[in-house]
Amino acid sequence: MKEAPSAFGSTWEREKNRTEEEWRNAVVSRTRFVAESDGQAVGMASVGEAGPGRAGSVTSFWVHPRARGKGVGDALLLATIESARAAGYGELFLWVVENNDHAQKLYQRHGFQRTGATQLVRPGDDRLEYEMARTL
Repeated sequence: MKEAPSAFGSTWEREKNRTEEEWRNAVVSRTRFVAESDGQAVGMASVGEAGPGRAGSVTSFWVHPRARGKGVGDALLLATIESARAAGYGELFLWVVENNDHAQKLYQRHGFQRTGATQLVRPGDDRLEYEMARTL
């Protein structure tokens, strides 16, 4: 979050003071994946219910700069897709920040397309996020 603050819908300052109970509740509500290289975390992603219905959402998707372009993003995204299928979701959603062309191309390679929905990244940030989805 500190390394890539624009990649997240929250801020380090807002999240750093969460209690242990809040973090534990956040962790168990979603399936989380961590990619490692030489014992170091180089990527993360989570997947869980998007809301009412049988749709899932990918969140907290990040790959360390030194691991980008090496298949880490593909592996994490495939893990979230398979997890969503196993959970019985019929569709999978995610949000991507405008001008993050590398991430948009990754998502498109795996069947995600823009839905037409947009939102601000977070209050005080005038950049947009685009919603993308794919059928499972």
